[in-house]
Amino acid sequence: MKWDGSEFEISLRQISEFGLKSCIGANACMEVCPVNRLHVNQNELDSLMVSGVWTERVQTFVAECVQCGDCTIACPAGVHRDHMMLYLKTLLPDLPKSWQQYYAIKGRRDKSWLISLLDLRTRIGLGELGKHVDKAHLEQKPLLFYFGCYIASPSGAPAATLTLADRLGLDYEVLGGVRSCCGWPQYLSGRMGYGQQMLIHLGTLIDPVRPEVIVSGCAECYTALLRLKKKTGAKWTALTTPEWLLQHAGRLTWSGFEAPIAIHDSCHVTKKVGRPQPARELLALMADVVEIAEVPHKCVCCGYYNLHANHELNHHLHEEKLATVRQAGAEGMAVECVTCWESFDPAFREAGVPLWELMVAAEQATRLPEQVAGQSEASDGK
Repeated sequence: MKWDGSEFEISLRQISEFGLKSCIGANACMEVCPVNRLHVNQNELDSLMVSGVWTERVQTFVAECVQCGDCTIACPAGVHRDHMMLYLKTLLPDLPKSWQQYYAIKGRRDKSWLISLLDLRTRIGLGELGKHVDKAHLEQKPLLFYFGCYIASPSGAPAATLTLADRLGLDYEVLGGVRSCCGWPQYLSGRMGYGQQMLIHLGTLIDPVRPEVIVSGCAECYTALLRLKKKTGAKWTALTTPEWLLQHAGRLTWSGFEAPIAIHDSCHVTKKVGRPQPARELLALMADVVEIAEVPHKCVCCGYYNLHANHELNHHLHEEKLATVRQAGAEGMAVECVTCWESFDPAFREAGVPLWELMVAAEQATRLPEQVAGQSEASDGK
């Protein structure tokens, strides 16, 4: 599998050039942007593409872009402004420190000693799940759970996913650890070549398993898998965790949560891939679903993919989400994407509002009475 190393950059430049020609100057893209705190005008961005001259405010805005896609949805001329913003990210004269810190760990293969130390610490902390962290040998299995970097997520999603698979009696393999990063975070922050290297490497890790289905609980990993399949012609099918579990939902006994739960839409799954329903269908099996946006694609982004370039800005997004959940009458919120969970978690925890990752919620909602009793006894014994 060999791709042209500059393929991403070339395609982005072509999309941006087409966007410049097609833009009608409505500025609707900037008006709907959830992070345009500086009120940057679309003309400022287009001028930069033509002149190559950066202003401080435009540089700040480009760095703070979260790649939610709201701009593209709003454009009356059909311009892919999110792709144009991504192209500008590739041209940033300086990278935010938070991005450099992120790159220091995620997707690294050049400093194996550092990754080995991280893996050791992660394995110890994860218990039984730790055996899957960047393991050297993967068996051929029809079902592959791809956890990548999020295998150590504090959400508990990976362990809950495997518990559900075991409850269903499924035969599976697990691919997880920072060595199997999908490269999409690098891609979304403008490091096209770096991201492409990671995606190609991921393909080489998947190939020996020869899976029929690959399941991911990260919206960006899922999107990366879709691109990998398209570029390589792979025969496997990529599914989000809700899509996967819905295929087996009839084999589980479901109990409901008493409180109504709001549903959050991942930008990549809902806005960019157009799959808002599976998460709703899964949540409906265990709770009354509360909609917090007029339509799914207008759901406010979690803000993760400016890679913490502005904590205050992201905190504002999270507080806005909390207020929306409360106003809608929900007593908590469910997310299908681990990245969204990790982004929202600090604000929700501080506010005392439950935040459910859907696999964690499903695992609890499908426990048999004896399993619930066992969990209670274990908790009492602590």
